[in-house]
Amino acid sequence: MPLVEQRVQNAVVAELGKLDYRIVSLKSSGEHGIDILARHNRYARYFLVECKGDPAGKVKSLGSGREVRFLQGLGQIVTRMHPSRGYHYGLAFPVEYQQLVTRRLPSGVLKALKLQLFFVAPDGKVSRITWRDVSIGQTSA
Repeated sequence: MPLVEQRVQNAVVAELGKLDYRIVSLKSSGEHGIDILARHNRYARYFLVECKGDPAGKVKSLGSGREVRFLQGLGQIVTRMHPSRGYHYGLAFPVEYQQLVTRRLPSGVLKALKLQLFFVAPDGKVSRITWRDVSIGQTSA
């Protein structure tokens, strides 16, 4: 069963709560803007997260559909970046995107953009990946 965007978003909201963030705003289906805006509870650090789910069952190629959603999410988060504000950013996808995303995004880009990756399993478990994690995987490959 494909993991839809709303389930990805809900899992990331729960994960951010565990990381001591509170949700400032959530985008609902059909709205424009960032999917999740969260603020750390102890200091003024904001986290902006763009979420993508699996493509609808009517796509001809699941791999191509995922590639398109990955690129859409990346473009959306990059166009919302404000380097001078010190925000942190995230992209969230179903876990099946992990190999595609970590292969396409070099660790140096993740570090420079303060971009973290969230991958959501069908059971709702979230894996958070930083530039350091990607760097280890890219150097050992």
